[in-house]
Amino acid sequence: MRRSLAAAGILLAFTLPPRDGHAQVPMKAATAAFQDDVHAAAGLTCVACHTTRAGGAGSYELWPRTTIAPLCATCHSNAAYMRRFDPQVRLDQFLQYQTSTHGRRMAAGDVRVATCTDCHGAHGVKRVTDPRSPIAPLSVTTTCGRCHGDSAWMAPFGRDAAPLGDWSASVHAAALLKRSDTSAPTCASCHGSHGATPPGVSSVANVCAQCHLREAELFRASPKQAIFKAIGQAECLACHGNHRIEPTADAWVGLEEGAVCAQCHDRTTNGARVIRDVRLGLDRLSTAVSAADAILTRAERAGMLVNEGRTALRDAREHQVQSRVLVHAFAAEPLAERAAAGAASARRAHDEAEAAMQELQVRRRGLAVATLLVLAFLVTLGLKIRRLPGNF
Repeated sequence: MRRSLAAAGILLAFTLPPRDGHAQVPMKAATAAFQDDVHAAAGLTCVACHTTRAGGAGSYELWPRTTIAPLCATCHSNAAYMRRFDPQVRLDQFLQYQTSTHGRRMAAGDVRVATCTDCHGAHGVKRVTDPRSPIAPLSVTTTCGRCHGDSAWMAPFGRDAAPLGDWSASVHAAALLKRSDTSAPTCASCHGSHGATPPGVSSVANVCAQCHLREAELFRASPKQAIFKAIGQAECLACHGNHRIEPTADAWVGLEEGAVCAQCHDRTTNGARVIRDVRLGLDRLSTAVSAADAILTRAERAGMLVNEGRTALRDAREHQVQSRVLVHAFAAEPLAERAAAGAASARRAHDEAEAAMQELQVRRRGLAVATLLVLAFLVTLGLKIRRLPGNF
Protein backbone atom coordinates (compact mmCIF):
# COMPACT_ATOMS: atom_id res chain seq x y z
CA MET A 1 0.00 0.00 0.00
CA ARG A 2 2.76 2.44 0.96
CA ARG A 3 4.78 1.64 -2.16
CA SER A 4 1.77 2.08 -4.41
CA LEU A 5 1.07 5.46 -2.78
CA ALA A 6 4.67 6.48 -3.28
CA ALA A 7 4.50 5.49 -6.93
CA ALA A 8 1.21 7.31 -7.47
CA GLY A 9 1.78 10.40 -5.37
CA ILE A 10 5.60 10.60 -5.70
CA LEU A 11 6.96 13.79 -4.15
CA LEU A 12 5.39 16.99 -2.83
CA ALA A 13 4.27 19.07 -5.78
CA PHE A 14 2.65 21.89 -3.79
CA THR A 15 3.10 23.89 -0.62
CA LEU A 16 1.21 22.46 2.33
CA PRO A 17 -1.31 24.78 4.01
CA PRO A 18 0.01 26.46 7.15
CA ARG A 19 -2.41 24.57 9.38
CA ASP A 20 -1.06 21.23 8.32
CA GLY A 21 0.16 19.29 11.35
CA HIS A 22 2.33 17.31 8.94
CA ALA A 23 4.21 20.26 7.44
CA GLN A 24 7.97 20.07 7.11
CA VAL A 25 9.74 20.46 10.47
CA PRO A 26 13.46 20.32 11.30
CA MET A 27 14.70 16.77 11.72
CA LYS A 28 15.93 17.47 15.25
CA ALA A 29 12.54 18.81 16.36
CA ALA A 30 10.69 15.94 14.71
CA THR A 31 12.98 13.39 16.34
CA ALA A 32 12.51 14.97 19.78
CA ALA A 33 8.72 15.05 19.43
CA PHE A 34 8.64 11.45 18.24
CA GLN A 35 10.22 10.25 21.48
CA ASP A 36 6.89 10.93 23.22
CA ASP A 37 4.75 9.58 20.40
CA VAL A 38 2.31 6.71 20.73
CA HIS A 39 3.83 5.14 17.62
CA ALA A 40 7.33 5.23 19.11
CA ALA A 41 5.97 3.55 22.23
CA ALA A 42 4.59 0.81 19.96
CA GLY A 43 8.05 0.25 18.47
CA LEU A 44 7.58 2.03 15.12
CA THR A 45 10.33 4.15 13.57
CA CYS A 46 10.44 6.95 11.00
CA VAL A 47 10.51 4.60 8.02
CA ALA A 48 7.12 3.18 9.03
CA CYS A 49 5.59 6.34 7.49
CA HIS A 50 8.39 7.97 5.45
CA THR A 51 10.24 6.75 2.39
CA THR A 52 13.85 7.68 1.66
CA ARG A 53 14.28 10.20 -1.13
CA ALA A 54 16.26 8.68 -3.99
CA GLY A 55 19.84 9.94 -3.86
CA GLY A 56 19.23 11.93 -0.69
CA ALA A 57 21.06 10.03 2.01
CA GLY A 58 19.45 10.38 5.42
CA SER A 59 16.45 12.43 4.29
CA TYR A 60 12.79 11.45 4.35
CA GLU A 61 9.90 12.34 2.10
CA LEU A 62 6.60 13.83 3.20
CA TRP A 63 3.43 12.33 1.82
CA PRO A 64 1.08 14.51 -0.27
CA ARG A 65 -1.91 15.57 1.82
CA THR A 66 -4.34 13.56 -0.27
CA THR A 67 -2.47 10.37 0.68
CA ILE A 68 -2.03 10.94 4.43
CA ALA A 69 -5.37 9.40 5.49
CA PRO A 70 -4.93 6.30 3.29
CA LEU A 71 -1.39 5.96 4.65
CA CYS A 72 -2.61 6.03 8.26
CA ALA A 73 -5.30 3.54 7.30
CA THR A 74 -2.74 0.94 6.21
CA CYS A 75 -2.24 0.27 9.91
CA HIS A 76 -5.34 1.68 11.58
CA SER A 77 -7.73 -0.29 9.37
CA ASN A 78 -5.76 -3.53 9.64
CA ALA A 79 -7.43 -5.67 12.29
CA ALA A 80 -4.66 -8.24 12.57
CA TYR A 81 -2.01 -5.54 12.97
CA MET A 82 -3.88 -3.20 15.35
CA ARG A 83 -4.96 -5.97 17.69
CA ARG A 84 -1.35 -6.55 18.54
CA PHE A 85 -1.65 -3.30 20.51
CA ASP A 86 -5.32 -3.16 21.51
CA PRO A 87 -7.88 -5.92 20.86
CA GLN A 88 -10.79 -3.45 21.09
CA VAL A 89 -9.35 -0.66 18.93
CA ARG A 90 -11.65 0.99 16.36
CA LEU A 91 -10.88 0.00 12.77
CA ASP A 92 -13.42 2.15 10.94
CA GLN A 93 -11.87 5.62 11.31
CA PHE A 94 -10.82 5.83 7.68
CA LEU A 95 -14.20 4.60 6.46
CA GLN A 96 -15.86 7.29 8.56
CA TYR A 97 -13.44 9.92 7.31
CA GLN A 98 -14.39 9.10 3.74
CA THR A 99 -18.03 9.90 4.53
CA SER A 100 -17.22 13.21 6.23
CA THR A 101 -17.18 16.66 4.66
CA HIS A 102 -13.41 16.69 5.15
CA GLY A 103 -12.92 13.28 3.56
CA ARG A 104 -15.17 13.90 0.57
CA ARG A 105 -13.48 17.20 -0.27
CA MET A 106 -10.03 15.69 0.21
CA ALA A 107 -10.95 12.83 -2.11
CA ALA A 108 -11.93 15.44 -4.69
CA GLY A 109 -8.45 16.97 -4.41
CA ASP A 110 -9.20 19.88 -2.05
CA VAL A 111 -6.09 19.87 0.16
CA ARG A 112 -7.31 22.78 2.34
CA VAL A 113 -9.53 20.55 4.47
CA ALA A 114 -8.47 18.59 7.53
CA THR A 115 -6.73 15.26 7.43
CA CYS A 116 -5.39 12.99 10.20
CA THR A 117 -2.27 14.98 11.04
CA ASP A 118 -4.12 18.30 11.35
CA CYS A 119 -6.03 17.01 14.37
CA HIS A 120 -3.69 14.39 15.83
CA GLY A 121 -0.32 15.87 14.91
CA ALA A 122 2.47 14.01 13.18
CA HIS A 123 5.56 13.35 15.30
CA GLY A 124 4.17 13.79 18.81
CA VAL A 125 0.89 11.89 18.49
CA LYS A 126 -0.74 11.17 21.85
CA ARG A 127 -3.33 8.62 22.79
CA VAL A 128 -6.87 9.97 22.64
CA THR A 129 -7.12 9.39 26.40
CA ASP A 130 -4.03 11.51 27.08
CA PRO A 131 -5.06 14.96 28.42
CA ARG A 132 -2.15 16.44 26.41
CA SER A 133 -3.71 15.28 23.16
CA PRO A 134 -5.06 18.03 20.88
CA ILE A 135 -8.30 16.07 20.69
CA ALA A 136 -8.72 15.65 24.45
CA PRO A 137 -11.98 17.19 25.74
CA LEU A 138 -10.28 20.33 27.07
CA SER A 139 -8.39 20.88 23.79
CA VAL A 140 -10.56 19.61 20.95
CA THR A 141 -12.49 22.86 20.42
CA THR A 142 -9.21 24.76 20.14
CA THR A 143 -8.03 22.21 17.57
CA CYS A 144 -11.21 22.52 15.53
CA GLY A 145 -11.14 26.29 16.01
CA ARG A 146 -7.76 26.65 14.29
CA CYS A 147 -9.71 26.36 11.05
CA HIS A 148 -13.36 26.82 11.97
CA GLY A 149 -12.67 29.89 14.09
CA ASP A 150 -10.69 31.66 11.36
CA SER A 151 -12.97 33.74 9.13
CA ALA A 152 -10.36 34.11 6.38
CA TRP A 153 -9.78 30.37 6.29
CA MET A 154 -13.49 29.51 6.24
CA ALA A 155 -14.56 32.15 3.69
CA PRO A 156 -13.64 30.05 0.60
CA PHE A 157 -15.93 27.31 1.90
CA GLY A 158 -18.85 29.69 2.32
CA ARG A 159 -18.92 29.25 6.11
CA ASP A 160 -18.59 31.76 8.91
CA ALA A 161 -16.25 31.47 11.88
CA ALA A 162 -18.87 32.13 14.57
CA PRO A 163 -19.30 28.58 15.97
CA LEU A 164 -16.15 28.64 18.11
CA GLY A 165 -16.99 31.98 19.73
CA ASP A 166 -20.63 30.99 20.18
CA TRP A 167 -19.72 27.68 21.81
CA SER A 168 -17.22 29.44 24.08
CA ALA A 169 -20.10 31.54 25.48
CA SER A 170 -22.41 28.53 25.96
CA VAL A 171 -23.43 26.51 29.00
CA HIS A 172 -21.57 23.57 27.49
CA ALA A 173 -18.29 25.50 27.46
CA ALA A 174 -18.88 26.72 31.01
CA ALA A 175 -19.41 23.14 32.19
CA LEU A 176 -16.22 21.96 30.51
CA LEU A 177 -13.85 24.88 31.02
CA LYS A 178 -15.03 26.28 34.37
CA ARG A 179 -16.26 23.15 36.13
CA SER A 180 -13.92 20.68 34.37
CA ASP A 181 -16.86 18.47 33.41
CA THR A 182 -15.28 16.43 30.64
CA SER A 183 -18.66 14.91 29.75
CA ALA A 184 -19.85 18.30 28.48
CA PRO A 185 -20.40 18.48 24.71
CA THR A 186 -17.59 19.64 22.45
CA CYS A 187 -17.42 19.83 18.65
CA ALA A 188 -16.92 16.09 18.29
CA SER A 189 -19.83 15.28 20.61
CA CYS A 190 -22.37 16.70 18.16
CA HIS A 191 -20.58 16.60 14.81
CA GLY A 192 -18.61 13.41 15.24
CA SER A 193 -14.87 13.08 14.81
CA HIS A 194 -13.66 11.00 11.88
CA GLY A 195 -17.09 11.11 10.25
CA ALA A 196 -17.60 14.78 11.13
CA THR A 197 -20.60 16.38 9.48
CA PRO A 198 -23.17 18.98 10.59
CA PRO A 199 -26.35 17.31 11.89
CA GLY A 200 -29.31 18.06 9.63
CA VAL A 201 -32.86 19.08 10.48
CA SER A 202 -33.97 15.47 10.80
CA SER A 203 -31.06 14.38 13.00
CA VAL A 204 -30.26 17.31 15.29
CA ALA A 205 -32.81 16.21 17.89
CA ASN A 206 -31.22 12.76 18.01
CA VAL A 207 -27.85 14.41 18.61
CA CYS A 208 -29.21 16.45 21.53
CA ALA A 209 -31.03 13.38 22.86
CA GLN A 210 -27.73 11.62 23.53
CA CYS A 211 -27.56 13.70 26.71
CA HIS A 212 -31.03 15.24 27.04
CA LEU A 213 -33.02 12.03 26.75
CA ARG A 214 -35.95 12.97 29.01
CA GLU A 215 -36.51 16.26 27.19
CA ALA A 216 -36.41 14.46 23.84
CA GLU A 217 -38.95 11.86 24.96
CA LEU A 218 -41.33 14.56 26.15
CA PHE A 219 -41.03 16.50 22.92
CA ARG A 220 -41.59 13.44 20.75
CA ALA A 221 -44.80 12.69 22.63
CA SER A 222 -46.00 16.28 22.33
CA PRO A 223 -48.10 17.84 19.55
CA LYS A 224 -45.14 20.03 18.60
CA GLN A 225 -43.17 17.25 16.92
CA ALA A 226 -45.65 16.85 14.07
CA ILE A 227 -45.84 20.62 13.63
CA PHE A 228 -42.07 21.05 13.52
CA LYS A 229 -41.73 18.16 11.08
CA ALA A 230 -44.35 19.67 8.80
CA ILE A 231 -42.61 23.05 8.64
CA GLY A 232 -39.11 21.58 8.42
CA GLN A 233 -37.98 23.10 11.71
CA ALA A 234 -35.03 21.56 13.57
CA GLU A 235 -36.70 20.80 16.88
CA CYS A 236 -34.27 21.74 19.67
CA LEU A 237 -32.65 24.55 17.68
CA ALA A 238 -35.90 26.51 17.44
CA CYS A 239 -35.75 27.46 21.13
CA HIS A 240 -32.18 26.76 22.19
CA GLY A 241 -30.06 27.54 19.12
CA ASN A 242 -27.07 25.37 18.27
CA HIS A 243 -23.60 26.48 19.34
CA ARG A 244 -24.49 29.34 21.72
CA ILE A 245 -26.65 27.34 24.11
CA GLU A 246 -27.55 29.77 26.89
CA PRO A 247 -28.80 28.98 30.41
CA THR A 248 -32.53 28.44 30.39
CA ALA A 249 -34.87 30.67 32.40
CA ASP A 250 -38.53 30.59 33.35
CA ALA A 251 -38.87 33.93 31.55
CA TRP A 252 -38.40 32.08 28.25
CA VAL A 253 -41.98 30.84 28.68
CA GLY A 254 -44.35 33.68 27.98
CA LEU A 255 -46.03 35.91 25.43
CA GLU A 256 -44.15 39.09 26.31
CA GLU A 257 -41.42 40.55 24.14
CA GLY A 258 -38.17 38.69 24.71
CA ALA A 259 -39.81 35.38 25.64
CA VAL A 260 -38.90 32.44 23.42
CA CYS A 261 -42.53 31.39 22.98
CA ALA A 262 -43.33 34.89 21.71
CA GLN A 263 -41.21 34.23 18.62
CA CYS A 264 -44.08 32.16 17.25
CA HIS A 265 -47.06 32.81 19.57
CA ASP A 266 -49.13 35.78 20.65
CA ARG A 267 -52.26 36.12 22.80
CA THR A 268 -54.51 35.16 19.87
CA THR A 269 -52.94 31.76 19.13
CA ASN A 270 -54.34 28.45 20.36
CA GLY A 271 -51.38 27.79 22.60
CA ALA A 272 -51.62 31.06 24.51
CA ARG A 273 -53.57 29.56 27.42
CA VAL A 274 -51.12 26.70 27.82
CA ILE A 275 -48.20 29.12 27.77
CA ARG A 276 -49.80 31.29 30.45
CA ASP A 277 -50.66 28.29 32.65
CA VAL A 278 -47.17 26.83 32.36
CA ARG A 279 -45.54 30.13 33.23
CA LEU A 280 -47.90 30.61 36.19
CA GLY A 281 -46.97 27.20 37.57
CA LEU A 282 -43.26 27.91 37.19
CA ASP A 283 -43.55 31.33 38.82
CA ARG A 284 -45.55 30.09 41.80
CA LEU A 285 -43.06 27.32 42.45
CA SER A 286 -40.11 29.68 42.08
CA THR A 287 -41.68 32.14 44.53
CA ALA A 288 -42.34 29.38 47.06
CA VAL A 289 -38.79 28.04 46.80
CA SER A 290 -37.25 31.50 47.17
CA ALA A 291 -39.39 32.34 50.20
CA ALA A 292 -38.57 29.04 51.91
CA ASP A 293 -34.87 29.47 51.24
CA ALA A 294 -34.89 33.01 52.64
CA ILE A 295 -36.51 32.10 55.95
CA LEU A 296 -34.38 28.95 56.33
CA THR A 297 -31.26 31.07 55.86
CA ARG A 298 -32.48 33.51 58.54
CA ALA A 299 -33.10 30.65 60.95
CA GLU A 300 -29.66 29.13 60.30
CA ARG A 301 -27.91 32.46 60.81
CA ALA A 302 -29.72 32.78 64.12
CA GLY A 303 -28.20 29.45 65.16
CA MET A 304 -31.28 27.26 64.74
CA LEU A 305 -31.13 23.73 63.35
CA VAL A 306 -33.46 23.34 60.36
CA ASN A 307 -32.19 20.09 58.79
CA GLU A 308 -35.67 18.81 57.99
CA GLY A 309 -36.49 22.12 56.34
CA ARG A 310 -33.41 21.95 54.16
CA THR A 311 -34.33 18.40 53.14
CA ALA A 312 -37.80 19.57 52.16
CA LEU A 313 -36.31 22.48 50.21
CA ARG A 314 -34.04 20.09 48.30
CA ASP A 315 -37.15 18.10 47.38
CA ALA A 316 -38.83 21.32 46.22
CA ARG A 317 -35.86 22.22 44.05
CA GLU A 318 -35.83 18.75 42.53
CA HIS A 319 -39.51 19.21 41.65
CA GLN A 320 -38.57 22.59 40.20
CA VAL A 321 -35.96 21.01 37.93
CA GLN A 322 -38.44 18.38 36.81
CA SER A 323 -41.09 21.04 36.22
CA ARG A 324 -38.74 22.91 33.92
CA VAL A 325 -38.03 19.69 32.04
CA LEU A 326 -41.78 19.16 31.65
CA VAL A 327 -41.98 22.37 29.63
CA HIS A 328 -40.94 20.13 26.71
CA ALA A 329 -44.30 18.34 26.94
CA PHE A 330 -46.00 21.58 25.82
CA ALA A 331 -48.95 20.83 28.10
CA ALA A 332 -50.09 22.49 31.31
CA GLU A 333 -51.39 19.46 33.25
CA PRO A 334 -48.22 17.40 33.90
CA LEU A 335 -46.26 20.51 34.82
CA ALA A 336 -49.01 21.79 37.12
CA GLU A 337 -48.99 18.49 39.03
CA ARG A 338 -45.22 18.53 39.44
CA ALA A 339 -45.15 22.22 40.37
CA ALA A 340 -47.85 21.63 43.00
CA ALA A 341 -45.74 18.86 44.56
CA GLY A 342 -42.76 21.21 44.59
CA ALA A 343 -44.80 23.98 46.19
CA ALA A 344 -45.97 21.55 48.89
CA SER A 345 -42.35 20.65 49.69
CA ALA A 346 -41.45 24.35 49.77
CA ARG A 347 -44.31 24.98 52.23
CA ARG A 348 -43.00 22.23 54.51
CA ALA A 349 -39.60 23.85 54.42
CA HIS A 350 -41.15 27.24 55.13
CA ASP A 351 -43.19 25.85 58.02
CA GLU A 352 -40.11 24.20 59.53
CA ALA A 353 -38.23 27.50 59.34
CA GLU A 354 -41.17 29.45 60.82
CA ALA A 355 -41.40 26.99 63.71
CA ALA A 356 -37.68 27.44 64.31
CA MET A 357 -38.06 31.21 64.28
CA GLN A 358 -40.98 31.01 66.74
CA GLU A 359 -38.91 28.78 69.00
CA LEU A 360 -36.15 31.35 68.78
CA GLN A 361 -38.54 34.05 69.94
CA VAL A 362 -39.65 31.85 72.84
CA ARG A 363 -36.04 31.30 73.81
CA ARG A 364 -35.29 35.00 73.59
CA ARG A 365 -38.30 35.88 75.77
CA GLY A 366 -37.31 33.18 78.24
CA LEU A 367 -33.76 34.51 78.30
CA ALA A 368 -35.05 38.05 78.87
CA VAL A 369 -37.25 36.92 81.77
CA ALA A 370 -34.41 34.90 83.27
CA THR A 371 -32.07 37.87 82.94
CA LEU A 372 -34.56 40.14 84.70
CA LEU A 373 -35.02 37.63 87.52
CA VAL A 374 -31.27 37.34 87.97
CA LEU A 375 -30.92 41.11 88.05
CA ALA A 376 -33.78 41.40 90.56
CA PHE A 377 -32.15 38.76 92.71
CA LEU A 378 -28.81 40.56 92.61
CA VAL A 379 -30.45 43.88 93.50
CA THR A 380 -32.34 42.26 96.41
CA LEU A 381 -29.19 40.54 97.57
CA GLY A 382 -27.29 43.82 97.46
CA LEU A 383 -29.92 45.55 99.54
CA LYS A 384 -29.88 42.74 102.10
CA ILE A 385 -26.12 42.95 102.37
CA ARG A 386 -26.24 46.69 102.95
CA ARG A 387 -28.67 46.16 105.87
CA LEU A 388 -26.44 43.70 107.67
CA PRO A 389 -24.82 44.97 110.94
CA GLY A 390 -21.45 46.60 110.39
CA ASN A 391 -22.30 47.97 106.94
CA PHE A 392 -22.30 51.74 106.70
